[in-house]
Amino acid sequence: MRAAGVRVLGYVDTAYGRRPTHAVVADLRHHRRWYGTDGVFFDQADAGTGLLGYYRWLARTARACGSRTVVLNPGTHPVPGYAEIADLLVTFEGSWATYRAAAAVPAWTGEYPAERFCHLVYDGPARLCGLASRTALLRGAAVHCAVPGSGANPWQGVSPDLTDASHGRHQHQQEERR
Repeated sequence: MRAAGVRVLGYVDTAYGRRPTHAVVADLRHHRRWYGTDGVFFDQADAGTGLLGYYRWLARTARACGSRTVVLNPGTHPVPGYAEIADLLVTFEGSWATYRAAAAVPAWTGEYPAERFCHLVYDGPARLCGLASRTALLRGAAVHCAVPGSGANPWQGVSPDLTDASHGRHQHQQEERR
């Protein structure tokens, strides 16, 4: 299913591998059945070698259930094996202050296209969200989102990049009509 040309992913929290497998798979199936999702966003994924087999199994199960896109979100650079499992890896999730300070990108990421990596940045000044996006590209992550939100759910708002881009397109369309 695509909504407005965008893939629809079901959100499934894995609690860093501590959540019971049957509950994770039940969430995956519910999202497919309820919303017709065509992919899954496995949040709070482990980043170490100990649960690599578990996440490999989850990805295979998700694909067997019809997920065409599997996203793993450890929020940091995991061990390289995770890049073989997921279609997209969230290798940074955190505040703007932390993002500015974090510059190290493991060499192994250069073996993959930037489209395989995502950075999620929150709690930054709205005027700097564009800088966060450019920084993500420089750090090898072609997929990124920066929002000024903070607190328990910083993602509840829309990125200023999206609203600015939409506003710019709208202005351009009006100028073309004149």
